[in-house]
Amino acid sequence: MRPLPFRVDAPGKLYVAGEYAVVTPGQPAILIAVDRYVSVTVTEAAPVDGPPTAELLAHEHGVAATEHNSCGADYALAAWLVMDALRAERGIKRIPADLHFSSTLRSDTGEKYGLGSSGAATMAVISAFNELYDLGLTVIEKIQLGMLASIEISPKSSGGDLAAGALGGWVYYQSPDRDNLARVLTDRASVTEALTGPAWLPMRARRIPTPADVQVLIGWTGSPATTDHLVSQATNNGDGLNWGDAFLRPSAANVNALLEALADEKFPTIHAGIRTARTLLARMARGTGTLVETPALTSLIETAEAFDGVSAKTSGAGGGDCGIVLAEPWVDPAAIHATWRQHGIEPLALSVTQLGVGVKE
Repeated sequence: MRPLPFRVDAPGKLYVAGEYAVVTPGQPAILIAVDRYVSVTVTEAAPVDGPPTAELLAHEHGVAATEHNSCGADYALAAWLVMDALRAERGIKRIPADLHFSSTLRSDTGEKYGLGSSGAATMAVISAFNELYDLGLTVIEKIQLGMLASIEISPKSSGGDLAAGALGGWVYYQSPDRDNLARVLTDRASVTEALTGPAWLPMRARRIPTPADVQVLIGWTGSPATTDHLVSQATNNGDGLNWGDAFLRPSAANVNALLEALADEKFPTIHAGIRTARTLLARMARGTGTLVETPALTSLIETAEAFDGVSAKTSGAGGGDCGIVLAEPWVDPAAIHATWRQHGIEPLALSVTQLGVGVKE
């Protein structure tokens, strides 16, 4: 057991390529972890009044949820329940501890930037319990446990945010067969047993080398997107799209080509990969009636690509939120940022963090 109090930080994420396709088991995506965080401070339990909040998940809240087999719609509480079940299966006595949350994944007015706050909160809780009970979890086990919690709230969640938060840096990810994973909360399946089985075989999660000369610029349109709604719409309205031939296979080929280009820092191929990813997302959006690239995001992309040495696209579910730019080392970020501001787009002061979730020493 780590002495109380202690703090765990989990970074946010952005998709570079492969979003939407990645919800299909085994389909690849590339993400980055960014230096904005959900932080969880673990303290000795104290009496509380009222339900869980965005700032506090008390020991009493978790115990009550366990007794009533309810997790509501809160990712942090779902993670608490999964980890408490794992603790019980390992025969470890429950330690009364409260979890205090803070986040830099929102704007000053409280709006989400689209940096994966739910996944970061999930990963922070899992890592906090790993430290609290000295569970010795591997990075992959943390991602798996995060997935077991997340699918109870959002069955279509790919888990890419969990992988980026767990690993840090640039991340290659493929999702498991979520439809066939055990439901450890609703069905009371064993957490220990749920960590194994064929449903995990399509999953891959690994760090990839950081391209040293690639600049990553992020713009925010100020329009928070509802990821679950957009992904559900795209996957449920796919009758107008040949998913395999028109989207999934070309997306996988493009991600793998981009992976090689990033490793070799071949900028023409990098730019081609980013633009192909944008084209494929537009094709998917037309075929499913999903709003991915809003007018504000189109403005973000086109104003950036007016500069030489730049490629840009939406990042994540679209429908608002962020756009991402990959720029060559000689490009002046300040010029792009100034143009964005003229169009009402906020440049975000973000960098790729090499640190995955862990204790803040």
